[in-house]
Amino acid sequence: MEEEKKSGEKILDIAGDMVENYRNLITIKVIEHSSRAGAASILGVVLLVVAVFGLLFAGIGCAWWLGESLGNMKAGFFIVGGFYVLILVVLMLLSKKTLLPTIRDLIIKKIYEEDQ
Repeated sequence: MEEEKKSGEKILDIAGDMVENYRNLITIKVIEHSSRAGAASILGVVLLVVAVFGLLFAGIGCAWWLGESLGNMKAGFFIVGGFYVLILVVLMLLSKKTLLPTIRDLIIKKIYEEDQ
């Protein structure tokens, strides 16, 4: 009878250790995924800022060059502005059917990615 009690306590100790180890594993995985998401978010914001400044200065340069070529600075800026509006309209038309599902799939794939 005494051996059965010791055996039962041993099994309960092992089960308790397994539950604690599983909880620790889940905590580590959550921290890993959170840190990846945070790093990707920070990198995304930095890249977005750099891209915005790059597009801004490229647009200003193209508008200035077109304005000098046409002899009318206003026309150069309106042409470049119209080009940006055209890109915006195309992106808006493609967003629901193409862009959003693609971005969503990339995010889901990145979340469940195990090896880096």
